[in-house]
Amino acid sequence: MTTLEGLLPGIVDAHVHYFNPTRSSWALARFERLSRLPMQRFVPPPILWFASKFSTGDDGRLGLDPSVLRSAYELASYAHDADALYAVAGVGVRSVVSIEAHWRAMKSPEALMDSSYDELKYVLALPHGRSGPDLGATVSAVDPRHRDFARQLDRQLALSDKIRGVRFKWAQHPDPEIPDWCDEPDAVASTSFLNGFEAIAERDLTFVSFAYSHQLGQLDMLARRFPETTIVIEHLGMPAGVFGPTGARTGMTAAARAEILGLWRERIAMIAQRPNVVIKVSGLGLSNLGYGLETAGNIGTRAVLADMIGPLVLHAVDRFGPDRVVFGSDSPIDRPNSTIDMSVGALLDVLGDRGPYLLQQLFARNAERIYGVPAPPSN
Repeated sequence: MTTLEGLLPGIVDAHVHYFNPTRSSWALARFERLSRLPMQRFVPPPILWFASKFSTGDDGRLGLDPSVLRSAYELASYAHDADALYAVAGVGVRSVVSIEAHWRAMKSPEALMDSSYDELKYVLALPHGRSGPDLGATVSAVDPRHRDFARQLDRQLALSDKIRGVRFKWAQHPDPEIPDWCDEPDAVASTSFLNGFEAIAERDLTFVSFAYSHQLGQLDMLARRFPETTIVIEHLGMPAGVFGPTGARTGMTAAARAEILGLWRERIAMIAQRPNVVIKVSGLGLSNLGYGLETAGNIGTRAVLADMIGPLVLHAVDRFGPDRVVFGSDSPIDRPNSTIDMSVGALLDVLGDRGPYLLQQLFARNAERIYGVPAPPSN
């Protein structure tokens, strides 16, 4: 059985969400009157706790287990999950990249920016390195289309030198039951977005793209226009429905799934030709891939996961090469279907025969380079 013992001092997990539904402003944004107040200062904690226990229809459309949304996920929770890695990989997690956790839509770009700033302060205040792994870097949520984007981005950069990138969720899907994350189609081609992207490029930040696989072609234009800016494609490009039915009409037949897979393969091969594009091997347990209608327990075992993701992972690795693939656990979002040890174990089963260099790059070295995560001290 392939492990990482002796290859790495620890994994760099490039996709972790820390949040607390009683402390994060975005988590309660649907409660209109509460969201207009400085909640932590004036709203009694019992009210926040009670309000956090309610989910919405939008939450259900995301395919997320309600327990994930209702419970805090902070350093101790992540450390507990990551402890299981020692038995599977022979090493633990030494550092993480914290990814913004705004899965509920903000009422306006201004609200998103204010909430993102507050979330950054919350994440930075967590006891990194004591209750859990070191914080290697953070990725922020600021809408590049907004006229005040550059100033708001600088406001966050002034708060922390840990910010290494900007994540923009521009995912839109023609299936009405698969969630849209953006209010306009083809957002990355808009003039306002391209103007904002100049600020990302000028500040030497990474752009993290959250979109569905049928949208990947639009990134080709962006990668060509900004060849010096690293673009990270999240969750293997999110080919919704590739494994089975999802939404109202996606992936309903074998022929439909074959078409989704074929288009994904073509788009991955195309975008991989851009040397400034990286793919993140993450989101392996996302329900919208077509694992089933339930929000948890749809995969079952590491062997089943390896069999399902194997063709996707091997195609991505073969096209992007060992120096442009990055691992992310997507904790805790993937956990109901695939725990971090199950995801890592499945990837080791799929890629173990590709040799140590690929494993070192995938599980740590590329993240260190792309996100500026400090390398461990040499012996």
